[in-house]
Amino acid sequence: MEIKPFLKEYSEKIDDFLDEFFLDKVSEAKKIDPLAVDVVKTLSFYIKGGKKVRGGLTYLGYKIAGGKDDKSIVPVSAAVEIMHSAFLIHDDFIDSDKMRRGKPTVHEIYAEGHSGHYGGSIALMIGDLGIFFANQIISSSKFPSQRINQAISKFQELLIKTGYGQILDIAYDFKKNISWEEIEKVRVYKTAYYTFIMPLQVGATLAGAKKVTFSAMKKYGVPTGIAFQLRDDILGIFGKAEITGKSTLGDITDGKRTFLFVKALELAGKSDASFLKKHYGSKKLDAEKINKIKKIIEISGALDYSEKLCRKLVGEGKSFIPAITRNKNYQKILSSLADFAITRKK
Repeated sequence: MEIKPFLKEYSEKIDDFLDEFFLDKVSEAKKIDPLAVDVVKTLSFYIKGGKKVRGGLTYLGYKIAGGKDDKSIVPVSAAVEIMHSAFLIHDDFIDSDKMRRGKPTVHEIYAEGHSGHYGGSIALMIGDLGIFFANQIISSSKFPSQRINQAISKFQELLIKTGYGQILDIAYDFKKNISWEEIEKVRVYKTAYYTFIMPLQVGATLAGAKKVTFSAMKKYGVPTGIAFQLRDDILGIFGKAEITGKSTLGDITDGKRTFLFVKALELAGKSDASFLKKHYGSKKLDAEKINKIKKIIEISGALDYSEKLCRKLVGEGKSFIPAITRNKNYQKILSSLADFAITRKK
């Protein structure tokens, strides 16, 4: 099976659970305050859409390790998806993004009629609620208590790494000079652990996987995760907003220290490099300057270099798939996912 039909089939498995879960949370919130109801509904609405990759990989990791109890793993995988949306709400606020999945970001919704600080404060707390909900679902799941504890420990261990990656991502955007090693470090900690390794390993933990499986999942997830983020950086500048659901100006006006930008500085001629240094990261760019920045990144060879690096990294990740599972169907899903990571349009 290819990754897209797998994720479509998986999404149908968790939709009923998510609907019922949030109905229960709305009922609880009604006993507190109308605002509590509103924020729960906002989180529920925000989760709708998206690719469901992380939840799908939690489910897949469980099946790969021999798990048979679909009724128990589906809620846990949904918890990972709730956590993912919670992180995105935080990330949108950090990046000052106005749109996500074609909808206004949460901090923008709550800023309307109030202030940016109010909107951001509510958004951050909604994100926190999502993380609390996710932990609650996992801790109350129907697996043996020892495996639940192991899964929660693995979940938190890898999310802590993600937190460090996010902090470095924020800090590195203020560095005048940044190396590939620093960019790679952010991509590993912010994206690879969070998007590939964590969900696969959490699911596998609940099925009692062996250490060799965890090791292979990490070796698959690190290069694939770096490639996934490099593709994200490409879409952040060269994607189509109507498809990605996000602005394609943000990385440029925010001065994101992506590999594309660093490689363009390295490869561009003196005049073009000076233009990038002067204007990349400026909040007052007109369409002409933005188009020139994109053109420099392209003609310098940075875009082509990034795309080739993506393919190389995915090839490296895919070489570890046979060590994760001998099941041909699961191998095909993992291989298709790796390819999708660098060919996706959003």
